[in-house]
Order: sequence, then structure tokens, then C-alpha cells
Amino acid sequence: MGKTMSSDDTIRAFVALELSEDGKAFLESVSDSLRRTRADVKWVRPEAIHITLKFLGEIAKDLISDIEQDLTPVCAQQPPFRLTVRGLGAFPNLSRPRVIWAGIHEENPCLSRVAGRVETVLEPRGFAREKRPFSPHLTLGRVRSGKGIGELVDTIRQKLDLTGPSFVARRAVLFQSILKPTGAEYHALRHFPFSDR
Repeated sequence: MGKTMSSDDTIRAFVALELSEDGKAFLESVSDSLRRTRADVKWVRPEAIHITLKFLGEIAKDLISDIEQDLTPVCAQQPPFRLTVRGLGAFPNLSRPRVIWAGIHEENPCLSRVAGRVETVLEPRGFAREKRPFSPHLTLGRVRSGKGIGELVDTIRQKLDLTGPSFVARRAVLFQSILKPTGAEYHALRHFPFSDR
């Protein structure tokens, strides 16, 4: 009989890029304008908004050092790159909004390349590749019911072409996600700097 994992042996984790402070402030103002619609949405706190590269799910704590060994050289090969907050929308679409998001624009495909390399290097560790193509976005909120949805969608339609600040991504981060009644809390476990070398 194998050893059974207890919740003390595992954590919920993901790999992501952090937003700049002015990026977070911009998204807070966007969320505030959407909040005024009084739609039934669970809004993400600005400090918790990030660009997910790879969601890992529940992982053994023992795997953290292996993930660090895998991601450190991958990120060290990547120079820092510029991203811009651009666009607003909903998944799966504005007719049936479930997740409200702001988009990320990249001047060249560095973000997609990094996400692909993270996928490739972690696959041998048992993390299955995503079936859907990589779609970089910033989750602003999750719709809980149809209350006020018409006004929310109208407001989003007025901001489809929204453009926010640019910022330079300088590292990837392995985060632990702790689910609480007040919303998920994220703690950085490891940083993986990009390199100009």
C-alpha cells in the first residue's frame, strides 16, 4: 500500500507572471466601473490579479524543488519582455458571461513562448499539457448569477478596446493558492528571473 497524501503534504499551485503596480491600479479602476452595475459578480482583489502561465492544481510539497530545477534554466534563457493591458471581454462570450477578463497584448510572442516552454518542461513531471490554446488574460471577476447581467455586458461592450499601461515582465513566479471564504490568497513560493544575458 502506498502512502496516502494528507492535505499537509500537498498545496494548490500555479506558475504566473505578476502585474506592475500601475497595472493593478488601472484594473482596480476598471473593476470599480464594472462594479457599479451591481451585477452579481465575485470580483478578484487587484493584488491577486496575475497572468497564469500554467495551473498545476494540487501538488506534493516535495515537488517544489523539482519544479524549481526545471523552471530556473527555462526562465534564465528568456529576456524580459513588454506587455500591455488591452481589451475587455468575457468567457465563454458576452452572451453567456461567466468570467470577466482584461486582455494582455504582447508586441512579440515572448509570453506565448514562455508559457509553451513551461508546459514542455513540466510535462515529464506528470502535468498534462493544456488542450486549449494559451489565451493570456487577467481574470477580473466570476459571474455568480444573472442579476444585473445586461447592464454589466453593456458596460463591457463600451470598453472592448480599453488600453491600460505597459509593463515589463521580469520573472515568473510559483504561487501557492489558499482557498478561503473571502477569496483565494496567493503566496509566492519561488521566483524565476528572466535574464538579459
